[in-house]
Amino acid sequence: MRILICHNYYKVPGGEDSVVEAEYSLLKDFGHEVILYKRSNTELDSCSPAGKLKHLFSLGWSSQTHKDIKALIEKFKPDVAHFHNIFYVITPAAYFACKEQGVSVVQSQHNFRLSCSNGLFYRKNRVCEDCLKKSLWEGVYHGCYRNSCVLTTFIAGMLMDHWKKGTWQKMVDVYVTASQFGRQKLAMAGIPADKIVVKPNFVYPDPGMRERLQTKGYALYVGRLSPEKGVKVLIEAWRSIPNFTLRVIGVGPLSDFLKSYVKQHNISNVEFRGYVNHEEYDKSMRQAAFLIVPSLAYENFPRVVAEAFAYGVPVLASRLGSLEEIIKEEEMGLLSAPGDISELSQKIHWMITHEDELLKISANVRRLYEEKYTAKKNYECLVNIYNKAMGHRQNSCESLSCLGGADQ
Repeated sequence: MRILICHNYYKVPGGEDSVVEAEYSLLKDFGHEVILYKRSNTELDSCSPAGKLKHLFSLGWSSQTHKDIKALIEKFKPDVAHFHNIFYVITPAAYFACKEQGVSVVQSQHNFRLSCSNGLFYRKNRVCEDCLKKSLWEGVYHGCYRNSCVLTTFIAGMLMDHWKKGTWQKMVDVYVTASQFGRQKLAMAGIPADKIVVKPNFVYPDPGMRERLQTKGYALYVGRLSPEKGVKVLIEAWRSIPNFTLRVIGVGPLSDFLKSYVKQHNISNVEFRGYVNHEEYDKSMRQAAFLIVPSLAYENFPRVVAEAFAYGVPVLASRLGSLEEIIKEEEMGLLSAPGDISELSQKIHWMITHEDELLKISANVRRLYEEKYTAKKNYECLVNIYNKAMGHRQNSCESLSCLGGADQ
């Protein structure tokens, strides 16, 4: 099979980029011909003020992308085009180029961008679904994209324009989401339910179960240091955890604030590692007692959770969105009310003091990985998705039950 993968990289690398690279490698290693068309939002940095303004007015259509994709299709002749992020350089113009050339379109939906200007369903430190339940103009009123009513107007206007044209509903043959929770939100937004398939994240290559189960290591946070990730709540909770280390991997807008907070409150058992290379990341996972995912906003199956399962690392996460769906409490880890410092502290104490239970959970999560999140399982899912996209009028979601119950 010939597969064209398209991805618009973000300025700050994240889990979505890792998913793209993993799927690209997976398909090539299984013998498919694959080409990656990639753009990046860093391209906009070199634009003049006039150029950036011009780009705002063309968020919904890039003539350059349309031309590029048509040329790639004519040369490569793919059977299917698989898109990940298309904002804000690729644009929906890519879909039209595919349709004009008779190429089926698959879109992996890693966030909630189609029905939320900031893609998070998050506003003023809380979950917010106003745009989903009312109108995208709600986000304009609140300036949800980068705290700017002007910028949000452009984003919301572009999204609504393509909703009215039927782009989101008609130009994509199959949408892929990593959880039933994500599927539900996409269907509520207006995407036909029979076009949405659940394919969970995976880890490739398999790092292997760590040789020695850890209970005396440290707690690990991996992710962007930003408000919606709940890392500030986590650091506040750590004030009541005096004798156990928290290792923080990642950077973001809260980096300086969090370091100052730790210094101000004399919290000596928090380590900030920033970005780390693969070797250090692997070592950090293997030596961690457990992973913490304290998100305040919905997640659509964070890839770091699948990675933790692969290593046999238990997870303490927020009782929110897909995390509640993925993590069965006391079998794979624990859940805590998002933003509740007291409950989070209690759950951290439980993880630290229940060594026997933690060892059992470690074995459980590795077993779950082997059942659901391996490269082979994911490859089978991808092939079924592509086949569905190429014959979507005949196929139904029943044929994709191996993907975790797409019809549920």
